[in-house]
Amino acid sequence: MNLDQLRRSIKGRVVTKVDHEFESVKAAMVWNEIKPDRSPEVIVTVKDDDDVIVAVNFARENGLKIVVHGGGHTWCGLAVRNGGMIIDLANLNESTIDKTNRTAVIQPVISNRELARRLSEHDLAFPIGHCPTVKASGYLLNGGMSWNLSEWGPACLSVEAIEFVTADGKKLKASATEHPELFWAARGCGPGMFAVATRFHLKCFPLPKTIMTSTYFYSLDDLREVVDEVTALGWKMPSIIELSIFLMKAPPELSAQCKKSNGKVCMVSAVAFAYTKEEAEATLAMLESGTAVKKCLAKMLNEPSSFEKLSDVAGSAWPEGHRNLCENQCSKAKPSDILMALRNKIIDAPSEKSVMVFCQSTGQHNLLEPYDDIALSMDAQSYGGSWAIWEKAEEDAANIKWQNEVAFIIKSFTSTHYIGETDIVEDNTRVQGSYTPEKWKKLEKIRAKYDPEGLFFGYLGGTDK
Repeated sequence: MNLDQLRRSIKGRVVTKVDHEFESVKAAMVWNEIKPDRSPEVIVTVKDDDDVIVAVNFARENGLKIVVHGGGHTWCGLAVRNGGMIIDLANLNESTIDKTNRTAVIQPVISNRELARRLSEHDLAFPIGHCPTVKASGYLLNGGMSWNLSEWGPACLSVEAIEFVTADGKKLKASATEHPELFWAARGCGPGMFAVATRFHLKCFPLPKTIMTSTYFYSLDDLREVVDEVTALGWKMPSIIELSIFLMKAPPELSAQCKKSNGKVCMVSAVAFAYTKEEAEATLAMLESGTAVKKCLAKMLNEPSSFEKLSDVAGSAWPEGHRNLCENQCSKAKPSDILMALRNKIIDAPSEKSVMVFCQSTGQHNLLEPYDDIALSMDAQSYGGSWAIWEKAEEDAANIKWQNEVAFIIKSFTSTHYIGETDIVEDNTRVQGSYTPEKWKKLEKIRAKYDPEGLFFGYLGGTDK
């Protein structure tokens, strides 16, 4: 089959380097405004599963490696490789929801915001991601660092089955009982996935009737005391609380009080996912029981929220149309040691939009715990990192330098990385650094079984300069 035959064989769109729209279509494959200096041979935007099969077979028969674009943030532009084919899933966004059995079947490019909206119409919820525009496919395959993480766990734990098109152009369904090795790998393999996921079968939860947020702002002069107190209280709070500590630009009304720290502030955010107003208020009130709270510059208590409102707030922290660098860590180190090591870096950040955030343990167990039945390899009491966010290309050098210095500091506290939010192109050791040695060995064995000829690019294929 040649390219003309491919175009006639699918319902979607085929774009190659000779087409005038190629550059704009390629640019759209990467959410980040830092676009990689790489280029595929062909981009196939599919309409359905049959299109995926045709595209996979064409790539295999013509010696083209495959990468899948699922609509995520692609911090380091992994949806675009040198050579090969991009299979773009942008049109696959349908869902079927079963309220009685609390399940849903979704196609891969439904956004976090849209999934939350569709489920809420049936009084259901799912552990969606924090950024509203991120799509299900990459989010779930990476593992899914979700809202209500301490209670619901990573999102991939609530995936009950995945439908794939594999390297041989066949459709199959992977679950705990069907192709269990592929199912194990898919829950955490992320950008190294070696098949095209076309549907996810989800276990859903009753929609929390009360979502409520309390927010506190503190001077960076009090950072260690605040972090020590907040994290100690976190261990006493129930797991329905999501507890996060931000280092960021102060809101305008507090900027005068933060002049010594270059307008930067520590923000503590606690979100309760409860079933009654009384339960939410009682658990959030635990943050009032310490002594450091008396030093807060401002606070907003028990504010009613929703998944939609949470998405709006998170979306403002990671805005569209910006240049971004990201580095994260999972850590068992003392949280105040991590944040104090980073304190001066946020003060000196060349961009006011850059932010650091670390989620903390609640519910008397580590925020992230190891699971044998998924590839995701995270075991930590805190999870988070640094996001350099800026607008202009002429500011690249200063922000890249700053982010590299931050990553160097974070490295000494890191136990593992989250494969979905670490720049594996900048530092390829972060690939294996995202998995235990045992899980990495198992992943490679399963890859060899399902993609023996290496049709899919994997983690770093095609990212050479």
